[in-house]
Amino acid sequence: MKVLHLADTHLGYSAYRKVTEEGVNQREIDVYDAFTQCIDYAVKSKPDLVLHAGDLFDSVRPTNRAITVAVQQILRLSKENIPFIVISGNHETPKLKETGNIFSIFEHLDHVYPIHNNHYETVSLKNKDETVMVHAIPQCQSPKEFETNLKKITRGKKADFNVLMAHGAVAGIKEFKMNEFNELFIPVKNLQEDFDYIALGHYHMYTKLQENAFYAGSTEHLSFTEADSQKGCLEIDLGQKLKHRFIPLKTRIMVGAPSLDCSTLRIEQIVQKVKETIQAIDPKDKIIRVCLENVPSHIQRGIDFHQIRDLGKTAVHFEIKSTTIKTGEAALSKDYKMKSLADEFEKFLDIQQYQEKKILFNLGLHYIHKIEEQEKKP
Repeated sequence: MKVLHLADTHLGYSAYRKVTEEGVNQREIDVYDAFTQCIDYAVKSKPDLVLHAGDLFDSVRPTNRAITVAVQQILRLSKENIPFIVISGNHETPKLKETGNIFSIFEHLDHVYPIHNNHYETVSLKNKDETVMVHAIPQCQSPKEFETNLKKITRGKKADFNVLMAHGAVAGIKEFKMNEFNELFIPVKNLQEDFDYIALGHYHMYTKLQENAFYAGSTEHLSFTEADSQKGCLEIDLGQKLKHRFIPLKTRIMVGAPSLDCSTLRIEQIVQKVKETIQAIDPKDKIIRVCLENVPSHIQRGIDFHQIRDLGKTAVHFEIKSTTIKTGEAALSKDYKMKSLADEFEKFLDIQQYQEKKILFNLGLHYIHKIEEQEKKP
């Protein structure tokens, strides 16, 4: 039996200022495109089952456009008689049960099984001579309720395959968390090896937790912490021995450039290094972030950030972040030994952009020596 596992599509997500010719946020369109690629693959490869492990939508109240995209794509699976099981995640689950869940719009679609009522449910399906029981736990209102539902899981003894679906941060080996509101934790003890497969959602990086347990990861880059991760979905073969294959998606390139230590650089050196970094990336149609670290406060004030941002104008989004350090006495460590006033003045001038450095240096030395001579007089 073949299964396609995806998660965290976050339909309706938008970011940055770039819009399409139609006036729609470019990142919103990118997210729709990634989800559509997954459905394209499913329609072409015809798996026996498609699992979506939560956060189909980015919010509790998605826009009409996000709902339309979701329905249109899920209907493509329905028309191909491909079962689609989706559980609600923390992004689309309302704080109050009385609010109602957007997943109710899918309840009358053929071959579509939305799980969103805050409790453990099972879906049993038969394909040819094989049966599979899917144990689905959606986002719950509280950690205690989530824990209670995890304890209710009972393997189907008559099913050929038992599959667990859950949305949350696995804790026990390492915490695969996103530090988000309403984040729930799945104890590692619940990733039982007697499940034929465990399809997880919430953590945005494709991750193999154990032989039968995987995070599919998000289908698009949603933060710079994911910049280096390949996005896609998982194709699972539930044979005598589980086989998996990662299906990469074509997504917009996101680059978080290595941080640049500016503690000893002059303004023109910083600008030049940033320029070289951006040219090496080739910013066109990409999402880029450059971080400047340890910028002396007096240097920070002299940097022309408009000039730097102009270097990345062909990118969908270009941002530059900087951290400053105070100059002068406040920035000196307790182990720092002050040199002579003349040496410190020369060091200060060395990182400035003044054209008259030599004149200023000689003039400064004149006054420094004059003051020192006055201090020597009784």
